[in-house]
Amino acid sequence: MSVSTHLTPEPERRLWLILESMSRSVEWTDQKTAALTVFALAELVFANILTTPGPFRLLSQVSLSAALPLGVFAFSPLSGGPRWFAFLEPHRGRPSIDDCLITADDLAKYSHGELIGRLEKYLGGGITSTQYYEDIIGQIVIRARLATRKQRLFRIACVLVGLGQAGLLAQILGR
Repeated sequence: MSVSTHLTPEPERRLWLILESMSRSVEWTDQKTAALTVFALAELVFANILTTPGPFRLLSQVSLSAALPLGVFAFSPLSGGPRWFAFLEPHRGRPSIDDCLITADDLAKYSHGELIGRLEKYLGGGITSTQYYEDIIGQIVIRARLATRKQRLFRIACVLVGLGQAGLLAQILGR
């Protein structure tokens, strides 16, 4: 085997690995969101049973109740968000040379064409040789944006559940 044989870029295998990574990111975020939603529901039920009415209970009820539909909404396909939900869209900032081209947040910045050019350099060439590779990159862009949207919903749900936790803690400490 010559030196150049083992240095062949194999763009297909590398593109599939990036695509699988984006898919795992979506699945992992869905699992975390499901666990957080179930936790918020259980905490809401127990808080209603075990705590007395008051402003801190109300704070925890409102924030935990808001986390529930948000958690359920996170399981929708989110393939194209409505315009009024623009805060879920990935930041389309200026692509940088320092972008890590295997993380969802960095990949979601790029358009399909920009990512083709960037991965052409990143993976050592051969991507623009077939439409098949460009189609895989299209799927990578879609999954990266989906992962980013779901991660943002998860972070918002974390904040809401954290507020509920703070309300319950304040009520327990205030007794």
